[in-house]
Amino acid sequence: MSDLMPMLASTSSDSPLCLRPEIGQLDVLTGFVEQFGQRHGWTPADTHAFSLAAEELFANTLRHSRPAASRIEFSLMADRDVATACYSDDGGEFDPTALPEVDTTLPLEQRPIGGLGIHFIRRTMQTFSYRRDRGRNVVQFGRALKPTTEVQRASA
Repeated sequence: MSDLMPMLASTSSDSPLCLRPEIGQLDVLTGFVEQFGQRHGWTPADTHAFSLAAEELFANTLRHSRPAASRIEFSLMADRDVATACYSDDGGEFDPTALPEVDTTLPLEQRPIGGLGIHFIRRTMQTFSYRRDRGRNVVQFGRALKPTTEVQRASA
């Protein structure tokens, strides 16, 4: 899965977006992703997938970070074919990639609450990795972008 990471070099957000872990900062995060996607000609599906993945990680930081995080950083990198994001916080150690897979075959009333956001990231991203680095949770995720020709055909 990490095959995509070395291919990224051509375009990145100039510096990481720095956020406070407060619900009011969520719009800043999603706006950042949407603007990046627009500037780079991403399809709405690609922009939506990255926005929802970032939103899920942000929500997990708010709900589950113990000790609580005080700073979140987010950055995006892309070339014509591939994009990757890096999300990090300084909260307590939490590896979302270690969570068990969600059994979507169970009836709703038998499913445990939670886990669908991470399930979404696993299903929409081709790369999803975690590391603990200097007291920070660092999550990287990425995927191949739909070619512009497909976007042009879809909008015609």
